[in-house]
Amino acid sequence: MKKEPVFTRDFILDMTVSMCCSLNYFTLLINIVGFATVTYGATSAEAGLAAGLYVVGGLISRFFFGKYIELIGRKRVLIASLALSVVMSAAYFYASSLLLLYIIRLLHGMTYGMASSCTADVAAKIIPSSRRGEGLSYFYLGVTMAMAIGPYLGMNLGASGDYQGVFSVGLVMYSIATVLAIFLHIPEEKLTEEQISRAKSFSLSDLVQRSAIPLGLTCMVFYFGYSGVLAFIMQYTQGTVMEEAGYYFYLAVAVGTLISRFTTGRIYDAHGANPVVLPGYVSFIIGMIMFASTDYVPLFMLSGFLMGYGISIIYAICQAIVVTSSPAHRYGVTSATFGSLSDMGSGFGPFILGTVLAATGYHQMYLICAGVSFCSLFMYWAIHGHREFRGKHPEGC
Repeated sequence: MKKEPVFTRDFILDMTVSMCCSLNYFTLLINIVGFATVTYGATSAEAGLAAGLYVVGGLISRFFFGKYIELIGRKRVLIASLALSVVMSAAYFYASSLLLLYIIRLLHGMTYGMASSCTADVAAKIIPSSRRGEGLSYFYLGVTMAMAIGPYLGMNLGASGDYQGVFSVGLVMYSIATVLAIFLHIPEEKLTEEQISRAKSFSLSDLVQRSAIPLGLTCMVFYFGYSGVLAFIMQYTQGTVMEEAGYYFYLAVAVGTLISRFTTGRIYDAHGANPVVLPGYVSFIIGMIMFASTDYVPLFMLSGFLMGYGISIIYAICQAIVVTSSPAHRYGVTSATFGSLSDMGSGFGPFILGTVLAATGYHQMYLICAGVSFCSLFMYWAIHGHREFRGKHPEGC
């Protein structure tokens, strides 16, 4: 039988919109700690909070407003959230105090949270169910490209102190994304009267998809560990032999991510999650330990590759698992629940790790992050991995 196509016109548009949003995210995140430190004299914890509030804003918007995606309409919510992101991108130029920067980061994160929830929801809707794991892996290729371009661009702009240029990137990217979203043909769910009534209610069960919580918490712990790399890499490499390599670190991350995107989705669709998720965790943990321990540039770059290989697998496959177990009319709530919990790790991580950093130093902090990642692996196995293993290998019970 001929496979249903994944790379349709709307899929490519949706992926490009997601890439634009992510490129702004990475360009800003790489620089926001340095910007807060240089401009306002912030401590490492205060600067980490500025980095994390963006993600906290995304968490809030996904949690409280994710269920309205189907009710209002995916396209309307997407365009509105992108247009508001343009406004918030412009607001950075007028951030005159650390408090104002905190407010802008929180509000910008809220608009980003809704936009990213919509793009993920649209992708889950238009990808054929028989190729969902493969399709979602391809969808996040846009994030992979942003992961390579954004940090490189951000570190170059940040190194020269051109924070106005950093903020301009976001303004341009969100403007492009808004225009592209207008041309998207997005399938909307036809809700029954009962579903509409439920969507308008404010009970916890309507705000949250319970089936997405366990793996969402797993990814929250995972991204807590990785957030230290995202937020503090410029400061970690500054003044060391790895300073120049730091500019290309995320290129290595992107290469690892790219390789896994093209291979693991098909394996998941054919053989389940364990054959891809378990190697992904092992790759990431080894990469994190190497990142924390080495001052040899080739090993430093290899650590980025290994982390990138694991990062792309954990989020995409766990999301595919929770979406597959969700009713079609709850895709938006499912994506929002899963994304919100994952974002908690990225959001609170920089602030907490900034405090840890002051007491331990970079090397010890990153070893702690590796340990946290191992905890996430244990959670995955306890929640899903062992059940899948027993289902396929009864003799192992």
